[in-house]
Amino acid sequence: MGKSYSEAEFARNYNRVCGTIFRKERKKRGLSLDTMASGLLSRTALGRMETGRIGWQKLVGDTLFQRMGIRPDYFETLASSEEMERWRLREDICLLILDHPVEAEEKIREYRETYGIREPLEEQFLRKGELLLLLKDRAENAWGEHSCDADKLLSMAEETVSCTLTGDWKNDLRDMPAAPSELEAVLLDGWVRMTCGRTEEAWKRQGDVWEYPERYRWEERMKVWIRPQAALLGMELALGEKDSRKAFELGREALELLRRNSCHYYLLPLLEGLERIHGEELWPAEREYQREAIRFREDFQRIYDQFGYPGHRIWQGVTVANTRDVGITLKMLRKYAGKPRSQAVSDKEGLIVTGRQLEKIEKGEHKPSYENYQRLARQYGKSGSWIVPMLETDSLEVLKLRQEIATLIGFCEWKKAEREIERLRGQVNMDYPRVRQEFLLFEALWVGREGELEKGLELLLEALHVTMPDEEGTDKKWWVFQREEIMIASNIASVFRKLGKMEEAREWYEMIAFSLEQQSSRTDVKHTGYEMLMEGIDNYLGNLERFEEAVKVNREAVCNYLKQPQIDTLARALYRIAWDTYEMASEQNSDYEIFREQWRNAFRTSQALAYFMYDNYLIEFMEKRKEKYLF
Repeated sequence: MGKSYSEAEFARNYNRVCGTIFRKERKKRGLSLDTMASGLLSRTALGRMETGRIGWQKLVGDTLFQRMGIRPDYFETLASSEEMERWRLREDICLLILDHPVEAEEKIREYRETYGIREPLEEQFLRKGELLLLLKDRAENAWGEHSCDADKLLSMAEETVSCTLTGDWKNDLRDMPAAPSELEAVLLDGWVRMTCGRTEEAWKRQGDVWEYPERYRWEERMKVWIRPQAALLGMELALGEKDSRKAFELGREALELLRRNSCHYYLLPLLEGLERIHGEELWPAEREYQREAIRFREDFQRIYDQFGYPGHRIWQGVTVANTRDVGITLKMLRKYAGKPRSQAVSDKEGLIVTGRQLEKIEKGEHKPSYENYQRLARQYGKSGSWIVPMLETDSLEVLKLRQEIATLIGFCEWKKAEREIERLRGQVNMDYPRVRQEFLLFEALWVGREGELEKGLELLLEALHVTMPDEEGTDKKWWVFQREEIMIASNIASVFRKLGKMEEAREWYEMIAFSLEQQSSRTDVKHTGYEMLMEGIDNYLGNLERFEEAVKVNREAVCNYLKQPQIDTLARALYRIAWDTYEMASEQNSDYEIFREQWRNAFRTSQALAYFMYDNYLIEFMEKRKEKYLF
C-alpha cells in the first residue's frame, strides 16, 4: 500500500489485500494459478479470490496459504455458521479417533450424512479418519477375519492422498504445493506401506514429507504442523530396523521444534516414541536427553489426565482462534447498537436484506453476500472483509515482524521488542487505523512499565476507540472484540485494577468475557487474546482475596489453552494455580496439607513447562520462588 491515505482507498485496498499478499507470495515461489488451485478449486475461482471479487472460504483459504508454508494466523477471518459447525464436528472426530474409535466412527458417519456436498479437503479428512480406524483395528486384531486386507488398505491410502493431490505425488511430491493436512495423508500412506511390509516405499514417503518444508522455504512456525508426524513414522521405521540412533535423531529434532515454538502438537506420541528407544545404544548426552524427554512425558501425561484432555489425538490443520462466525457477529453488533431487526436491515443506500433474511443469517441458516455483510456491519462501525491482515499492509514480512514483536512481549524480552518495534515503524503507514492502534498499544505498554498508569490508561482508551466506536447508549458487552481489541480492553481493565478502581475493572472484565463467550458459542474455542483476559481476571480476584474462585478460573483457562496447538501461556496459568492455592491455604488451615500438595504439584508442573518451552523469564522467576512453594 502507498503512503497516501483516504477512507475510500483504505476500504478498497484493505478488503482486497489478502488476495494481494497471496498473489505476491505465489509469484515469489513461481507457482501458477493452476498449480495452486489443483485439487482444491478451479483456476477461475482462485483468480477471483486473489482479486477480491469473491470472498475467501475458511477451509480452502487457510489451506491455500499453508500450501506455501504461510500460517493463516496473520489474518482474521469470517466464516459462515455452517463452516464453523463443520469444523466443530471434525474437531470432535480428532479428539475421539485414537482412544474412542467407536464414537469416532459414529461421528464420521454423522458428518457424511449431514453434509452430503463436501470439499475435497473434507473428503480427505474423513478418509484419513476411516483409514486410521482400519489401521487401529488391524493392530488390535492382527489381521483377524474382520480386518481389512492389505491390497484394500493400500488402495484406500492412495485414494485418500489423491483427494487433493492430483498429480504424480508418488514420484514428484516435491514439485507440487501441499499443505500439512495433505502431507499427513502421504504419511498415512507410508504407515500403511510399513504395516504391509513395504518398508522401502514407506521410507520414501517419510523422506519426501520430512524434506518438503525446506524445499518450499516454510517458516519454522509452519514446520510444526508436519515434522512431528513425519518423525513418528521415521522413528517407527528406524526402530523396526534396530537403528536406535536414527530414531533418536528424528525424535529429538521434532521435539526441539515443538519446544522452540511452545507447541504440544502430537507431543505425547513423540515423547513416548523417544522413551521406547534403547538407551544403551546412545551416547551419554543423548541418554540424558532421553531421560529429560521421559520426564516431559510424565509431566504432560499428568496435565492431560488432570484436566481431562486427550493426549492421544489428531489435529485437522485448520484452527478457528482467528475466525468469527458471520451470523453471531451480526447478531452481536445489532444488540450492541440496541437495534431491533426491523431497524438493522437498511442503510443510507436503502434496503440491504429483509427482516426474515437477517433472522436466518443470525441463526446461521444463511450466509450473506460479501457486499451485504459489509453494509450490515459498517452501520455499527465495523469494517473489513471475509479475511483481513492484522495490520493494513500488503507485505507478509511486516506481518511476520508484528507477530515476532508480540512473541517477544509475551516472553518479556522488552529490549528486543523495542528494537523490532522501531523497525516496524519504518515499514508501515502510520495513518492507517490498525497500524495507529498497534503503536498506541505499544506506547501504552511502555508507559505502564514506567509506572505512569493514568497516561497509560488514556493511551489504551485512545487505541481501543480507533476501531471500537465511543458512543453513548450502546451495550458494550455485545461488541465483537477482535484480537487486538481484546488485548487492549484487558489492559484497560488491568490498569483500573492497579489504580484501585475495582468496580471499573470488574465491568471491563465481565464485558470482555461475555463477548468472547458469545463469539465461541459455536466452536467452544476461545479467540486469540483470551489468555490476557484470564491473566487479568486472576490478578483481579487475587486482589480481592477470592482465591478459590481464582483457582477455578485458572483451571478453566488451562482447559481452553490445551485446545490449541500452541501452549505458550500454559505454564503461567499453572503457576497462578499454585499461587492462588498457596494463598487459599493460609485462609483455610483445616485443609492445609491437601492444599500444600496441590500447590506443589502445580508449581512443579509449571516449572517443567517453563523448561520445556525455553521460557527464560519464567525459569528465572520461578527459581527465585522455589523455596517458598517446594519447602
